[in-house]
Amino acid sequence: MIPLQQIYNTKTRWLILPIIFLISLELFFLWNRTYYLDASLSSATIRSTTSTLDQHINVGPRVPLKLPVPAPSPEATRMIHKRMERITSVCAAKKNPTFDYHQSFYFPELRITWFPIYKASSTTWKEFLIDTLLGPDASYKGEHYAYQLLNSYKLQSYRSVVGGGGRKRVWKKEPSTSIRFAVIRHPLARLVSHYRNKLVGPGIKTRGNDMWLKPALIFSRQKSSWSRRTRLRFENELDQVIHNNTVRILSPDNPYTQSFLTFPELVRFILYDRSVPQFLYMNIHWTPAAQRLDICQNNLDIVIKLENEELELPYLLNRLNLTQYYSRLAKKANASAKGSIVKVDQVMEHMKLLSKEEQRQLNEMFAIDYEMFGYEPVFA
Repeated sequence: MIPLQQIYNTKTRWLILPIIFLISLELFFLWNRTYYLDASLSSATIRSTTSTLDQHINVGPRVPLKLPVPAPSPEATRMIHKRMERITSVCAAKKNPTFDYHQSFYFPELRITWFPIYKASSTTWKEFLIDTLLGPDASYKGEHYAYQLLNSYKLQSYRSVVGGGGRKRVWKKEPSTSIRFAVIRHPLARLVSHYRNKLVGPGIKTRGNDMWLKPALIFSRQKSSWSRRTRLRFENELDQVIHNNTVRILSPDNPYTQSFLTFPELVRFILYDRSVPQFLYMNIHWTPAAQRLDICQNNLDIVIKLENEELELPYLLNRLNLTQYYSRLAKKANASAKGSIVKVDQVMEHMKLLSKEEQRQLNEMFAIDYEMFGYEPVFA
């Protein structure tokens, strides 16, 4: 065996040293590539995990800066307590009437029961509940935010309880610990919002229009002098406009298709609709909230006003134990509240289009909401 000292002599060391240097350099680059590969994989894992959590916890666009959750203000607490006391008092004075015209959803994952009032933040809550509970891939006939997706949560049957001081209506599958809540809005603001949303803008929105737009136009513009053939022709042309939303060859003398339904025409149809016994169940967009909630039988725990939602939302979310979703809901709530304040002038503008008698009858129809929730009637 050749001694190491003999190998590492003056003649050979100049050959060995470069080899050692090259091996060390290769080891350094190998370690460097491994380090950055690990870092890249870790970053990708974090992004993937965050994306997965977003899908299950808070679906939708991520908010870069999370809004701080304000504590329920004493003012909001006082307002809501006073409102609930008023509801109890009015119901007692009226001997707890029942309207039996309600819609409610119980969500066991959240332990809350929601009573939606259309045109009063119902879309905001519907979208939140679908995203939070069902995820981004849920759909009904290709539509993600379809109410039908919540059908499995709908409360279907109940029993009435007499005496005892508890809830007068006990729903099957809903525990007594569930918190019942609703968001309401001035009834005339709801009506104007519905009218503007469905009719003002490019084209006629089709959903639900067979339930109110078509009969309202026919009620307002049909003439007794028309022959059966003329009447059917005009109605068929109206169906084309409503369901296809495209320009077709229409009769120039067809009054149904010459212009949008006016607000006074809608109001006259509503007042007629209300007076006919077989039309007892009015369209959900303008049914008084007190009737829609069946407020004296369902014993809601919290009712907040859309007009005050920016102030009252923290109280509601605190009671519902949903404060972790404040950032998501507050953005839409603030926009809704500001929008409802702006629409005060719009309500007045639309009321000016009505006769004094139509204003009186419309306010009479909504008198139950004025009395129950402390809203004021509007006269132009």
